[in-house]
Amino acid sequence: MEKKSLANLAIFTFVGLAIFILYLYFFVGFQELIEVFRQVNPYKYSAYYSLTIIAMILSMLFYSMSWNELMKILSIEVGLKNAFLYCWLGNFVDLILPFETVSGEITRIFLVHGETKDSSGKIVATVVGHRIITTFMTLGGLFLATVFFLLKYEGSIEILYLLFAVLLGSLFLIGVLLYLSLKKNATEKLVNLPIKVIDFLTRGHFNLSGVKSRVQQNLLHFHDGIKAFGNNLRALIKSVVCSFIAWLFHLSVYFLVFYALGFNEISTKIYETIIVYSISVAVQTVPIAPPLGLVEIVMTSLYTLFGIPTAVGGAATLLIRVVTFWLQILIGYAVAQWIGVKKLLAQLYKKH
Repeated sequence: MEKKSLANLAIFTFVGLAIFILYLYFFVGFQELIEVFRQVNPYKYSAYYSLTIIAMILSMLFYSMSWNELMKILSIEVGLKNAFLYCWLGNFVDLILPFETVSGEITRIFLVHGETKDSSGKIVATVVGHRIITTFMTLGGLFLATVFFLLKYEGSIEILYLLFAVLLGSLFLIGVLLYLSLKKNATEKLVNLPIKVIDFLTRGHFNLSGVKSRVQQNLLHFHDGIKAFGNNLRALIKSVVCSFIAWLFHLSVYFLVFYALGFNEISTKIYETIIVYSISVAVQTVPIAPPLGLVEIVMTSLYTLFGIPTAVGGAATLLIRVVTFWLQILIGYAVAQWIGVKKLLAQLYKKH
């Protein structure tokens, strides 16, 4: 990464963190937070918080297995170990760049293509298919939680607006991906549009026939890959099951943190926790949102709305984000360094 990019990341992170700290100071209170941590049982805390880290790693493992199952359908031989590493790196890029909806996927496509030299169209098909499955997981959980929320809470019109906004956004994303995956003409028009614009701006000075040919070939491989998923239901179901298990492990982090703090009443707020989890994931994908700040404020506010003491909700949010943000940043950065070192060693080996 360039120094300028790292500097921009540091600024965004610092600003977001400062905003959240100010929020805690004015709306939660540092003294109240300190009191929550002071009452924590250190042995119980260590046991449950260790489980959150294990749950996060297992979530990423099953997330990688889900994607790997789709790649195996299309005979893309990457292996679970590399799929696991690439998913960590993709998440790392998602967290540090302000375009999470595409940056992680592009990273994974680039890495797999660089390793296997397979058709980019086939690789894109696996990434798009994986995104559809994972979005369905989040959407399904949020939909059920919303139904039970409506039955349990009659007021709180603001939270209803937020829930419906997230539901509609998820439905729109799935609809667009499915439409482009199933409608070959629509995908072809979308992909060819940049080529036509470049051709118009350069007044035909560049011969783009080779580019058009490669685009057409990759589009063919992409749609063939999407069709292959439908013809391999057993492998597709395995991918869906792995994605569901990954979703459960990731969700369990939110519960385990409260148990670590000694707030066992969280077991009576299953649907509320699913809502907080789903909305926090959705907010994290907002392109203009800083890496830190907005997600934490939304989570703390929702916990307070659902009857959890503000200080407990704030403390839980801090600990949850250590696992779901900072842990992924650290591991993703380590993976990025490892992949860079591995490629450097491979180049040196070829020279000798």
